[in-house]
This record gives sequence, C-alpha cells and structure tokens, in this order.
Amino acid sequence: MSTLIYAPGVKVYVQTEKNGTLDISEDLTRGTLVRRSDGVSTFQFGLQNARRKYDGVFAPNDRLVVMMKRFTWLRVFTGYLNSVPLVTGWPMEVTLNSSCSLKRLQYWYWDPGLSSSQTMVAQALTAVKSGNDNGDAGVTNAVLTILNSVVGWPEEKVHIAGIPQEWFKFTQKIAKEVDAKAEEADAIAAQFYAILGGAGTVGGVQGGVGGVFNGKLKPGTYGNAALNATQLGLVATIYNAGSQDGMSKHVIAAAFCAGKAESDFNATVVNSIGATGLFQMRPSMGWGTSSQCKDPVYASHKWFSVAKGIKSRESMTYGRLAQSVERSGDSSGSIYQRWASMAEALMKALAAGSAAPTTPNTNPGRVGSVVGGGTGKATGLSLLQTGLGLVQQHTRIPYRLGGDAPPSTAAGKVWALDCSSFVQWVVYHTLGSLKGCPRVASAQASFCGSHGKLISAAEGMKIRGALMFRGSRGGEHHVEMSLGDGRHTVGFHHTGTYGSVVSSSASNWDRAGLLPNIDFSADGGGVGVNFDGSTDGTDPAAQQGVQLSTGDQQPWYNANDPYDKLFGNNPWVPQPDIDTAGSEALTGIRALLNDQPLLPYIKNLMNSTMRSFCSAPNGDLIAWFPDYYGIWGTSASMVIEPIELQDFYVEWSDDFFVTHQYTVAPKGNQGLDLLSGAVNAIGPLQAVTTVGIATIDIPSIMYALFGLEPDKDSAQKFIAWVYKRFGARPDFQQMPGVVGQKGEFFSALFLFMRQWAYQYNADIPVTFMPELWPGMIAKVPSFDFQAYITTVTHNFQFGDQPSFTTSINIAAPARLSAKKAGNLIGLPVAGGLAPGPKLG
Repeated sequence: MSTLIYAPGVKVYVQTEKNGTLDISEDLTRGTLVRRSDGVSTFQFGLQNARRKYDGVFAPNDRLVVMMKRFTWLRVFTGYLNSVPLVTGWPMEVTLNSSCSLKRLQYWYWDPGLSSSQTMVAQALTAVKSGNDNGDAGVTNAVLTILNSVVGWPEEKVHIAGIPQEWFKFTQKIAKEVDAKAEEADAIAAQFYAILGGAGTVGGVQGGVGGVFNGKLKPGTYGNAALNATQLGLVATIYNAGSQDGMSKHVIAAAFCAGKAESDFNATVVNSIGATGLFQMRPSMGWGTSSQCKDPVYASHKWFSVAKGIKSRESMTYGRLAQSVERSGDSSGSIYQRWASMAEALMKALAAGSAAPTTPNTNPGRVGSVVGGGTGKATGLSLLQTGLGLVQQHTRIPYRLGGDAPPSTAAGKVWALDCSSFVQWVVYHTLGSLKGCPRVASAQASFCGSHGKLISAAEGMKIRGALMFRGSRGGEHHVEMSLGDGRHTVGFHHTGTYGSVVSSSASNWDRAGLLPNIDFSADGGGVGVNFDGSTDGTDPAAQQGVQLSTGDQQPWYNANDPYDKLFGNNPWVPQPDIDTAGSEALTGIRALLNDQPLLPYIKNLMNSTMRSFCSAPNGDLIAWFPDYYGIWGTSASMVIEPIELQDFYVEWSDDFFVTHQYTVAPKGNQGLDLLSGAVNAIGPLQAVTTVGIATIDIPSIMYALFGLEPDKDSAQKFIAWVYKRFGARPDFQQMPGVVGQKGEFFSALFLFMRQWAYQYNADIPVTFMPELWPGMIAKVPSFDFQAYITTVTHNFQFGDQPSFTTSINIAAPARLSAKKAGNLIGLPVAGGLAPGPKLG
C-alpha cells in the first residue's frame, strides 16, 4: 500500500536594484499569502535578520517571486515589495509587505477626462466588429488598448476569457418570458406615470397633456382676469414647459394660478426681498441664480420639477398645490385659488389651439425654433431647423445608444440621444407629437416606406430634412438627417461623440426616406443650411467647432441577435460621459491635478461585462467569466477529500436571501462619475422601464439556474414553500458599469444566481494546497458539495512547530447530485442542466 507524503515548502526570490536577485528562502520565518479576485493580492512575510544583513538591502517596488510546494514546486505569486527594513538597532525578525503585479494599476495614474483618453476608449470600443468581440461589445479591446497605451502592459500578458456563447443560448427563453411579463407591467406603469413624475413614454403611452402650443392666444378676459398679449405669451411658456415635462392639465392650471398671483405674469419684476421673475423665486432659497429665475422657461421647468415631488398633487386644489410649491405666507393657498376660473379658461383655450399644433418658425433666419411663429404644414426645412437648433444650442449632448431622453424632453434637459431617438425628438418638437414615428432606425425606414416615401441616397442628400439610412434593407442600424447640400448630415453618430453636423456623402448611406406629415416639395435644390440660417456655403460643422467624424456605427448591434431584437439596439458597455474642459485646462505644473489610479477604471470595465480578474502566478493579468456552478465547464476544479479538511462548517443564513432581483442601468447623467467615483440617484422612470428582473415567480429561471424539476407542479410547490417561510425578499441594484436593457437583464440574472447562493457562507480550512486559485471550483464528493472559490489564503510558519495551511472563502455553494438534497435543500445543482434541449 502506497503512502502519500506532503513535503510543503516556500521559496522567495527578490530582484533588488543594487544587490541583484536574492534567494531569501532560508531566512523565512512566517508568511501569509492572500489571493483575491477583483482586487490586489498581497503577501506578508517575516525574515530572520541575523547580523542585520537585510538592513538597507531592499527598496519598495523591488520585484519578488513566491514559489510553494505540496508535492512539486509551483510559482504562485509575482509582485512588488511595499514596505522593507531600512535600519534596525539589533538583529531581529523583520516584516516585509508586498502586492501582486496589479500594484502597477493601483498606483499608475491617468486622466480619463482628457479628450485623448475618451477618444482612445471610444475608438477601441468601436474597432471590434460583431462576432469578433469576445462577447462583450468591444470592452476586451478597450482594456487591452488602455493597458498597453497607458501603462505599457504588453498585450500578450493580458488574458481575458470570452463570455461563453452557451450563456446567451441558456438565457434566451428566460429573456422572452421576462420581456413578456415586463410588457404586461408597462400598461399598468403608464397609469402611474404622472404620479412618478416622468416625461415621455412608458410602453409607448404618451404622458403629459400633449403637444406644445405654437399659436397665439387672443388678448381679453379669461375667467376673472383680463390678460394682454405679453401676459398670454408667458401663459404659453408655462403651458409648453408643463407639456414637455409630462404634467397633467391639473398641475399646469395650478401653475397658471401661481404665475398670476405671484407676478401677474411678469417675468422681470423683483420685489423688496429679492424674489424674482414669473413665480417670484428667491435665489437665496436655492431656486437658481437671479438670471435663471428671471428666465420664464427656466422658471417654469423649475416650478414643475418641484411639483413632481408632491405625491398627492392630483387630488389637491389648484391653490393648495400652488402653495405647496411656492410656500408663501398664506398657508391656505387662497391667494392662488382665487384664480381658478382664469386657469380653467386658459386651459380650455390652449387645448383648443393645441389640438392641431402649428409648426415652428420656418424663417431661415430662425434656426431650431421650437415654440412660436409660423403657420401651415411643417416642411423639411422646419424639421431640419429643429434638429440644427438642438445641436447648436446644446453642443455637449452625448451619443448614448438606448440610454436616451424621451422625445418630449425639453431641449435644455436632453441628457443623451442615439441616432433614431434624435429623429423622434425632432419630429415631436416640429409636429407637437410623434405622429406615429417609431423608435428604431429600421422601423423608421419602414415607416417612411409605408406612410411616406423611400428614395435613393443621392436624392436624399439633396433634400433638407430627409432621413439618411445605413444598413441592410429592412435592417437599418443607423439614421441621420440630410442638410440638403449633398455634403453634410446632422444627428447623433457613435459612442464618444456629441450630436453635431458631420461631413457626409451619398456613398455613406444605403437609401433615404421622406417622413409623412412633412412637405418636402419646396426644400430640394441642394442649398446648404448653416447654423445662423445663412446659405453662403460656410461649413456649419466648422462654425460649431466640432471634429468631423462619420465613424462606424455601433458594430455590436446585430439585427439577427435575439437579445438585440428583444431589447432594442442597446449596447452592453460602460460609456463615460465626462466634460473634458476641466482636464484640458490643466497644464504645466497643474497637469496631474485630475489624474486618478487606473485600477478602478479597469475594474469598472471588467465588472460591466460580468468578469472577475486577478494577477496570474507569473504576473500576467487574467480575467474570466465566473462559472459559479460549473455550468459552462470553464473553471478548473479541485477534488478535496475529507482527510484534507481541517474543518467543514457551512452556515445557512437568510440575510442574503433574495426572491426578486432588480437591476437598473443608469441613463444619462445618472450613472457613475468616473472622475469622482460618485453614483448618482436613479429616477423613478428608469425603475419603471427596467427589464433587469429575475424572480422565483418565473419557473424557467428557477429550472435553468437551480436545477429544480421542470414540471410545473414541482416548481410551484417550491416557490410556495419559499414564500411561506421567507416572504418576498426584493433586492434593487444600480449597475453603474452597464448600459442598456441587455445589460440590465444579464446583470439581474447573474446577481440572482449569486445572491441566492450567498445565503450559505464558509471559510473552509484545508491542508496546504498551493494549487487552489480564485475562480476555481472546490468539490467535496463525500459531502455531495461544491463551491466557487473567491479568496485563497496560505499561511506558513517555520521553526520548532512548523505549519502549512490553506483557507478558502467560498461563494455559490452547490450540491453535486440532483437526486439527493439532504441538508443542502435550496442549493443549485452543480453543473446545472444542459443549456440547450429544454430551453430551445
């Protein structure tokens, strides 16, 4: 009978700057090596400093290598020294600390706010075509580019595993079920839309009172108030702001009462205590600057933003609602309520005039006018002017695929748009409603074909306001608007750019479309339209001061991809939106003022695509898609026998128990500020529209993820048992690195798996096992148990009582057998189910 004998050992080599490479193994006294995922691993050790021979020998950032042995020698750590002995008073044991090779990223600083940094990341993301993107929409290429260009980390020393294609197949049925249930919820959400205070649409239902008012109210008596033309102009301003902000007739009427009582509809009046403008807002009370409070458009939107926070606003009288916003000395609100009949008369007149709203100003000298002026049918020129006005007046609205502002959003409040939502925004603010214009580029092309007209790209480039489409027929993935001069288009182009005019030609496009409800007959002829409305041939892009770029459109969108078809053309990548002005202004001795460590940025990129990472034994950077349950066969595994366990104690706690996992991808400026690290609040509208949902109420999730029996009765019995014992346990997470509905859904599914299993926790001490690594699967067949390893800690002690031990921290415990649960009820089955057959 053979006998297995452990022969544990540790060796440490240090490459010093002045003394060459030293083998310090013989002087080791003790040590602790901690291998972490998603962070910097560390090694702390003691040395016997006989004759003070190590005084002044080492220096911080000396490179070291650690070897460990159970049966054979293995390299387990490569890193850099942090703290070293400088001088000692007598021979004594000294302690040294070190970090793994990720220390380079921890202390390597860069400025992501520089335009060159953002351009580098944006180009790296868009340089990878669909099908060759490692499953992550270009993030792998972005990481490789940053590490090589910023740190000088060779590409061959970075190893990023792709996202398993089976994962996408695995979740298709679940995605369809989640999407179907989310659609049902949209109809209910629309009923609560006004209460939540959102603007735009939910599930295609339009909020607010309708379109803007583009006409003129006739001076005269309205209810109990005589109003002149100037006052009625301000009434229209309030009405349009309320409409754009999704406010109900009731709330807008209350604003009329406030405007009349506070200023008699006078935007310039300032009282003795500094109250200013239409609603007599006091800058000292946080309403805005003095000039902002005098601006009737700003003041109106500000008034409605406060009204949105009043939950019972629809049940209040006009006076009480106005008082709740204004907080005047008359707590009863009677000074506002006295104008109720005026407010209702105004609403009636405005509703009659806005039922068929007229078009914006079509005078070429007034570009982009949204409210006021003009009568008759909208033209292609007026459509174009609205779009030009937006990018002229608001030059830093970023392109963000899927994370865009609703079409009714006021121009000054648009946080982001993509190519097709820009078209919707322009149509809405030209016609007063969408008039059926759909959301995505392919549908807009079909809409032109069925209700308007499809023409050649060459013709479209000569017609102002024509929509220019790129992509296969019926599967267009990009749209912009022609300036009619044959040389330029306006729109939102690709990640890393702002909405602008760009150089273009017919060869850039596949075909063009003319929208219905727009008169294009007078807008041909190839006349260029500049930002000032002139036609002198001046390049409008040059006037705006932007870099001309046509660029490839989001290359990861695939019309044949089931997730893209299901969730729309939403990317699954982090998209920083940072104002570069501050960074660009820092030069000379102040140049490094905005710089920050690179590691958090890299971690954000990795986590946004659901990857873990750490340094490899040889110092390379490795990243992987965590195979928590051994479903994909991508994780290495280690079989541990009972004799190798020093202890085996797993706690079961419901502290982490989750029955419903919700995630929301931040939209617009509500995401992660990569300069400060702050995460801003999620608005209610984003929660209403999320598809980041994973719940025990969807049997396919429980079956696919946790190995529950596929028959409906078994699944329902288990679900009922969970509710009876634990009740509903929802969890809501903001995902700062994820963009779009695809990212929301995948993240919810992933977190649900993890949180479900986190109810079990353990630090398991075993015999010395240098072979264990974060991301591995530890299997204990004797206990029908396996778990995913998140952290590995090796401890050793030399001397009279030597010891060598390893401890593993586990996550996602699972049972090895689907047939016998024993004490492991509720754990998923290790290896899961074959992803294909049952889910097709």
